[in-house]
Amino acid sequence: MFDLRKIPVLRIIIPFFGGVLTGTQGFSAIQMEEVVIISLLLWVMAVMWVMAVMFFTWQGRRPGSVSWLFSPLLFMLLFIIGTATGIFSRPADPGLPVGEWVVIRGEVTQSPRPGKYAHTFDMEVHLLFSADTIYRSSTHLKGYLRVPADSVIPAAGETWQFSGKLVPIRNSGNPGGADFRSIMSRKNYWYRFYVSTGPLSAISNRVVIGEERRLAPVRIRREISDHWHGGIEEVSLLKAVCLGDRSSLTDELRQAYTAAGGMHLLAVSGLHVGLIWWVLQYMTGWLNMIFRNEKQRTVAVVGLLWFYAFVTGFSSSVCRSVTMFSFFSASRMMGQRAHSVNGILVSAFLLVLIEPLRLMDVGFQLSYSAIIGIVTLHPLTRRVVRVKNRILRWVWEATSVSIAAQLATAPLVIFYFHQLPLYSLITSLLAVPMLSVLITIFVCSVPFTSAGILEEFFNFMLIELALLMNRSMEHLSSMPGALLDGLQLDRVTLSIWLLALLLTMIAFHGRSRIPWYLVLFLISGSLVWNSFSGLNRHFSSELVITHFNGASMVIIREGAIVDHYCWYRDSTSLDYMKAYRDVSWSRRVYENRLYEVGDTVEIKGRVSACMQVAKGVWLLGGYHCGGLVVREDVNEHVWETVYGDYGGYQPDRPDFILLSGEPFFDDLQKKSWMRNVELVIDGSNRSWYKERMNAKWDRIYLTDRSGAYVKRW
Repeated sequence: MFDLRKIPVLRIIIPFFGGVLTGTQGFSAIQMEEVVIISLLLWVMAVMWVMAVMFFTWQGRRPGSVSWLFSPLLFMLLFIIGTATGIFSRPADPGLPVGEWVVIRGEVTQSPRPGKYAHTFDMEVHLLFSADTIYRSSTHLKGYLRVPADSVIPAAGETWQFSGKLVPIRNSGNPGGADFRSIMSRKNYWYRFYVSTGPLSAISNRVVIGEERRLAPVRIRREISDHWHGGIEEVSLLKAVCLGDRSSLTDELRQAYTAAGGMHLLAVSGLHVGLIWWVLQYMTGWLNMIFRNEKQRTVAVVGLLWFYAFVTGFSSSVCRSVTMFSFFSASRMMGQRAHSVNGILVSAFLLVLIEPLRLMDVGFQLSYSAIIGIVTLHPLTRRVVRVKNRILRWVWEATSVSIAAQLATAPLVIFYFHQLPLYSLITSLLAVPMLSVLITIFVCSVPFTSAGILEEFFNFMLIELALLMNRSMEHLSSMPGALLDGLQLDRVTLSIWLLALLLTMIAFHGRSRIPWYLVLFLISGSLVWNSFSGLNRHFSSELVITHFNGASMVIIREGAIVDHYCWYRDSTSLDYMKAYRDVSWSRRVYENRLYEVGDTVEIKGRVSACMQVAKGVWLLGGYHCGGLVVREDVNEHVWETVYGDYGGYQPDRPDFILLSGEPFFDDLQKKSWMRNVELVIDGSNRSWYKERMNAKWDRIYLTDRSGAYVKRW
């Protein structure tokens, strides 16, 4: 039974997790006053708690007799502890010199991945040398390295020294886009680093000889993967599912697994750890024959699982699985049985207590949602169909597990990725047996390949299984309707559906009707909220000006009809714009079209129009707004042609002027009527151009600093 009284850890994690969220998200910066206030509150609550316990002990009464006093005190104490933990655990910007040429020295934590223009890699910085200062730091950064085909490429675990320029990580500022800076700052990434390819690169871009760390995770992963010889996609799959290293996965392979609903197979999770635990139980069975006791084998298996977690980098899913199997093994060894959900939540509490920022990690949220869904919903989905045949019963068991996991994770998947795979059930039925055999062979092969025995045999088996899995995913992803994309879910609706899903789990395992009434109330609230949002969208208009990779986009919306006008310099910029439109302007919500302006003289959109009035100047507008897009140098004659003065009266003054591509104009600010126009400068212009315009204009908006320019009616 799903009885909340058997899950006492809920009384701890609810206030503690709420405090962690408040501490990490509620304060923009750590101030001394905040630290003092939190410390004083924590001290006062602790003193009150101790005094209350001493008082009731002296009176010979149990504290439980006045639970109305102790419960709020305990709740507030845990909330304050969580808040303080969240504040102090948040990484801080180290304040390294940006925009300058520097020399950095550190460890490459992820092998470079080839891109369109450069190799990208992750690096942990130990030392940074600027013109007159030496910085010691432990921050991480994203590096970009342009190298010839015959050059030596850094490998994970190596210590290198580079010269180049630091650039802070910033958001694109586009509405609906991910808060990339916050996501990376939680991982202690604050800068991008562009490695120099000039004359100094031959001097500074060299390996720094240092002490080798033989037990470094990246070094162990590299030594194991060096025994695998095959195609790039097959070896990269083995690295992902066996060692947790997804850095070498190709974009095509990622897309195939995403469309087929098999991305969870590429991340080492509870399925992988469970298979490894099962194999290790058989491989260490000889310990029972020697010691005649289960304790030695349990300690050995748990120790090997934690060593595997160390090798994979202590990811959220691996730590969760290893912690749960440790609790399970310990309880079985002691002959006790604990509630499964309670054990899951205890492991979550311990992981967040050690590293509070895990709570905001998408992988952490999906991992625990999936395992809780399997534990609570799988017994229900399994009883839907009664199968007597042994083989068919096994197939239905695997299918019901996949259904339970998908139901539990569907709201988060839609919210974060705006898509939902439809063939994931078929994917699980095909891929899980192959993955089980692959993991079994991998665990058995490690001792032999480390000793140089049967390397070719194990390599052949692993590569062929990886090839079979890849081909299966490619065929499934190519089937029509494999991926349901363009889905949208806001934070309010996400919270409602997660709470409704939790209440549904409680209702199915209980006899009370109250959870069902609450579920109906939440569903009604969700429908009302969506109706209100739809009406608000239908009777509103919007203007959005933003930039992508040095290109400009102007969006005009009337109700659910949207026109996208794009000025771009290359196909990469256009691809960014199309991807943004597909994610943030869902075809299931909006009727949108994208227009590539280029050299087009006139474009008639569905709710707006764009017309070229001069070389490099377009007149753009809809029902509620109109303005100019300027991309080349203009003179006063253009302004008189478009917006004549007519004796000082200006009835058609533009609502905005967008400057893109650093156009030059003279004496424009002298026109009095134009000084009240909003001047928008997007991110396609260099910083010196923005500073010059900022000095000569009153109403100026910079999209690369303040985000997209948005105006609604």
